[in-house]
Amino acid sequence: MVHSRSQVIIPSKMELSFYGQIKDSTSNNPLPFSNIELQSEGKSLFSFSADDAGKFHFQLDTLGAFRIKVTTIGYRPKYLDYIPRPESVNQINLGNILLMNENILETVQVSKRISIVENRLDKMIYHVGKDSSLIGNTGEDIFKKLPMVSIGYNGNVALKGNQNVKILVNGKPSGIMNGNMVDALRMIPSDQIKSIEIMTNPPLKYDMESGAGIINIVTKRRTVNGLNGGVGTTFGTRQSNVSGNIAGQMGQMGISGSFGNSWSYPVASIISSISSNPTNEVVFEQKNESINRRNGTQLSVVVDYTLDSANSFISTLNFNNLAIEMKNNIQNVYPASAYELLGYVQNRQPSGNFDFSMDYIKKFGQSDGEIAFSSQYLRNKNDLTYDAEYNGQFEFGHNRGLNHEYTVQFDARYPIGSAMFDFGTKIIGRNIHSLVQRDTLDSNGNRLSNSQQNYAFKYRQQVMAGYATVNFPLGKLLRVNTGLRWEKTTLGGGNPNILGGFASNGDNLFPSVTLAYVASKNSTFKIVYGKRIQRPSLYYLNPFRNNSDRSNQMQGNPRLKSEMIHKFEIAGDFNILKSAGQINTSLYYKTIDNMIEPVVINTVENKYVIALQTFENIGKNRSVGFSGYSSIKFFGRFNLKANLDLYTYANSPFKEFLNTSVQTNKIFVMYKTFIGIDVNIGKGFTCDSYVFFDSPQKTFQGEFAAFNLWNISLKKRIFKNSAVVGLSIVDLFSNVKNLGNYSATPTFTQRGNFAIPFRSFGLSLSWQFGKEKSDAYQSKQKQIINDDQKLSDQ
Repeated sequence: MVHSRSQVIIPSKMELSFYGQIKDSTSNNPLPFSNIELQSEGKSLFSFSADDAGKFHFQLDTLGAFRIKVTTIGYRPKYLDYIPRPESVNQINLGNILLMNENILETVQVSKRISIVENRLDKMIYHVGKDSSLIGNTGEDIFKKLPMVSIGYNGNVALKGNQNVKILVNGKPSGIMNGNMVDALRMIPSDQIKSIEIMTNPPLKYDMESGAGIINIVTKRRTVNGLNGGVGTTFGTRQSNVSGNIAGQMGQMGISGSFGNSWSYPVASIISSISSNPTNEVVFEQKNESINRRNGTQLSVVVDYTLDSANSFISTLNFNNLAIEMKNNIQNVYPASAYELLGYVQNRQPSGNFDFSMDYIKKFGQSDGEIAFSSQYLRNKNDLTYDAEYNGQFEFGHNRGLNHEYTVQFDARYPIGSAMFDFGTKIIGRNIHSLVQRDTLDSNGNRLSNSQQNYAFKYRQQVMAGYATVNFPLGKLLRVNTGLRWEKTTLGGGNPNILGGFASNGDNLFPSVTLAYVASKNSTFKIVYGKRIQRPSLYYLNPFRNNSDRSNQMQGNPRLKSEMIHKFEIAGDFNILKSAGQINTSLYYKTIDNMIEPVVINTVENKYVIALQTFENIGKNRSVGFSGYSSIKFFGRFNLKANLDLYTYANSPFKEFLNTSVQTNKIFVMYKTFIGIDVNIGKGFTCDSYVFFDSPQKTFQGEFAAFNLWNISLKKRIFKNSAVVGLSIVDLFSNVKNLGNYSATPTFTQRGNFAIPFRSFGLSLSWQFGKEKSDAYQSKQKQIINDDQKLSDQ
């Protein structure tokens, strides 16, 4: 066996602090959980493991020469010999310690394939820049290929089938991602995204909200002389977008900015529903011929200033708006009375989001220790306005929603020996206002205000939190990450005249434990337990009742309780086919208490039946799930990817809801699948195609439609590889999709169908300008991480 040896001189008879990182000598990738052993006179003093990024730190009082031995399975050991000398340096940076694979000769250069997906102790990282099929694409295209992630027909993002997922940008909530997620993702070019972090059991520094977990978008922060950036555009038959980014470095200050605009052409769809009683007699039926269009804009600016090697500041400004307009011709028929109600309704839903944050980060010397102070202000505005006319009667409705959110946060990280300690505190204040106004017209055309239906709804929430975690090795092959988070929630609101008031407060403890086992350099396994909470957002709480549709209406429930989630997971990843393939798997069991579900109630108003949807804490849910992701590269040109999420849905309702559904205490199996292949044709041409299938998604009273999609694209690099031009086709053989749904109780059944055009063609062009260095990217993560609210599934 060939050994590698180096020599460093150190001071004598003083307390020393050593740190460094262990990496693969050919790929420069970190080697997680490598073993570090200290030896003196041929005897072992002590040993410990590096962390999941290959980093280590230890302290000792040296009395003479000693040796450090660095090993990991599948690599040749490396020795570092130390000789004491009388100097005052006590922080010693060992730098990057490079280990050589046992299977290669020192005189031969080997190019090791870098995995697109990297499995860390607390997250899975998808390295966007390593996926050649994503060049010239948008954030939406990236999310469609992520492990365990899926996008529904309505733009909802789900993680392991659960839509209660929080999307962050650089580790904190962003105005860019408020509203419809897909609209926002279409305005972010793939070139701007460095990686995507997927966390099903996020670290305790993150808020405990978001029942499914967190998806963190890490953007590129360029640090190059002068300016560089890019622009991109896609023109399609259904929707189009344009985006751009620019960045540069001026001394110690770096500035980056991005913009995006996405719009759709008028889309004509048909929405139909039929409600029947237990004897299958039709109570009412509806047909809605709808035309929908949307337009969104986003802007982001980041300024970071490095005072010195230990102190830095980051300031971030995000803004976005989205306008959705709908025109509906509605026909309601009530067979029992032979009555027909015809209506024309215009809906406008403008929304605007703004956030500004400031972060200060201070590092401790040359170690991994640091402290961070952060603050953020976030403002969300969501309006709904409708003008409705039914059989000559007019109604005008306006619901203005406004949310002010304030956050201050402190986080600290400090190594002690081979252990890493994290701790911090946080305060979030939310003030939500919802103003409701309804008017009608009298016989003379004068506008009349309905005082009984006009009100202001107020909701306030404060969350105080503190956490502490420790990450340490347990022997040579095990790593433990455990900790506890405390959160105190105080809330209140209502309207004294219409709804009455309500208030509550409570304390919750959230333990988290992860045990990782490194079986070899190609395989890692971990066992994870975590507890999380899902607080309802304004979408679920808002008591505003949308009367624009006379037969199908929706109203929030301000008295909802938070969901409480417990999850136990066993996960593993390993390479196959001499590292040409990668497989990631996980098996989990999850429970949800006080589960929030949509509940449809048939009511009679003005002698006609109305299907009113609201939200309730229906009971408990117990589910078992399996997730698998694989990526295999073969023949040098082909890359095959596949993803499968298989999970159960089984609710156990509270007594008051036992008679409001016909599928209580039953177990249903659901799935989400993805398979894709990309081919490097040569001469700058690449071809990419994927297809995914989602089963019907069960709810407390029924189900939402199954969904599938096929996409194929062809790209060509031009202008010395600085630009990419592409052609894409979505659902070539399916012009219109019919998406069915139903709700059923012992007293009624309602079935619906949503027919929407889907086949589309698109031309894209992206261009990058400016010179880049290979190390010209930073990924400083901002510190504010608010991810605690259950959001809209619309």
